[in-house]
Amino acid sequence: MNTIRIRLGTSALLAVASFSLVIAGFADTMEVAEDEREVDWRVCQRWHAHASSQVERVRAAHRACATDNDCVMVDTSTDCGGTCGEVIHRAGVQQMRRVISHLNATVCREHRRMGCPYGTPACLASRAVCAGGACTFTPL
Repeated sequence: MNTIRIRLGTSALLAVASFSLVIAGFADTMEVAEDEREVDWRVCQRWHAHASSQVERVRAAHRACATDNDCVMVDTSTDCGGTCGEVIHRAGVQQMRRVISHLNATVCREHRRMGCPYGTPACLASRAVCAGGACTFTPL
């Protein structure tokens, strides 16, 4: 029987050990969650997609601008999931807030009740600008 020996440095061994601990911790977390409640991931995805599409509908309706002053950043996080926000024309801010409030009271309430996960992406620091007639982000 041939034995293959691999020589790993300290960094590689620590990386393997860290990865193993992360996987073990993740597996333990998943087992507890599955034991406590059966989550239907497809339904969770549909609820989240519906909430996201409603936010996108408002964003698309309030995208046009003439100057940077027309554009503002608005928080679009819902109880279904966090976001980095959107940049829209200031005229659409109240409508966006109403849509978010409605989603939280309906779709996202069900999303939470079912035990669906909540996540928030990492966001880059940015500011609102009008570029090519549309409100958008630009990095700081």
